Amino acid sequence: MSFEPTSEKTSTFQMSSSQLKRKALFRLDSGGQYGLGHVMRSKALADALLKINIECTFAVQSVHSNDAVLPHNLININTENDFHSLAKAYDVIIVDHYDYTTELFFQLSKIDHTVLVVLDDECNRGKLYADIVINPAAQAASLPYAETCPEAKWLFGFDYILLRSFFKELESQYDEYSYYEKRQSIVITFGGSDVTGLTLPLLKSIKNTSLMSFDIIVVTGVGCQNSDEIETYCSELKMSYKHNVKNMAQLFLKAKLAISAAGSTAFELAYCGVPSIFAVVADNQLISIEDQCRQGWCQMVDCRKQNNVSDIIYYAEKLINSTQLKELSQLAQSLVDGKGAERIAQCIKSEISNQK
Repeated sequence: MSFEPTSEKTSTFQMSSSQLKRKALFRLDSGGQYGLGHVMRSKALADALLKINIECTFAVQSVHSNDAVLPHNLININTENDFHSLAKAYDVIIVDHYDYTTELFFQLSKIDHTVLVVLDDECNRGKLYADIVINPAAQAASLPYAETCPEAKWLFGFDYILLRSFFKELESQYDEYSYYEKRQSIVITFGGSDVTGLTLPLLKSIKNTSLMSFDIIVVTGVGCQNSDEIETYCSELKMSYKHNVKNMAQLFLKAKLAISAAGSTAFELAYCGVPSIFAVVADNQLISIEDQCRQGWCQMVDCRKQNNVSDIIYYAEKLINSTQLKELSQLAQSLVDGKGAERIAQCIKSEISNQK
């Protein structure tokens, strides 16, 4: 989609606050090498912003589905210069993209009367020049943000976990599934793209294990390249197979155990009280998932260089046979209250007022 930057930004700041509808512009990409985690967590924030009358638009060069950010707006851009020009018409710029460099952040920070928000996981990109930095890892405060963004407002730790809105919407049904002993399924999901191709090797190794005594539900996303082969194999082993699930909360709330890619899904599994084995498939997942493992409710396996399927199965069998599963479920639930998006949205709203 083409666009023409407008002079609306200049004129809107002459309007009264009662007349003005604030606007937020997100920059991310999804699908392929990017996976779906960025769009999932940013959409959670956009949903919260919309509830406080901040209109949201997503600017992308790559997106796995044009419906991915509905009901929000979507604009396709060709270059980062396009994005910079577009950003001048917005009150808030929210960047959730690992390819963004210090130079690009600096350029965005020079746009007048605009709040720059950066979602970050590793603190390894140099200066961020942001007004607000979000990192939900428990250890975020120990990273060198005092050097990379000393003047920013820091939103660090589990209070700022971004949870997709439909998890909160299922709270009314939560009591039905909170009795942990009723849960009999194991959910296997390696994200929307399964970028390292872990699903099929895991299934081929799982068939002769004690995990087969449970109802196994295998989930793939729209970016999975071999979903047809996975579906065929699941049928042969009489496993449930689901593709492009719109509401993972309904599956998680009934799961006794999950085997999952690390990333934002970890927070959703914690919220639903599902003890889990996480496969780390990207460097940016490591700090956050190590935090979760330190809490004691889950286990991680490093799959960045090789799939390590045997380790995943070893820890899954050990965990599913633990006498402490119910306690681990309760521990996981205690970590995430599901209000992170609302807290961040209110902080952004306050920062917009300070920019006037």
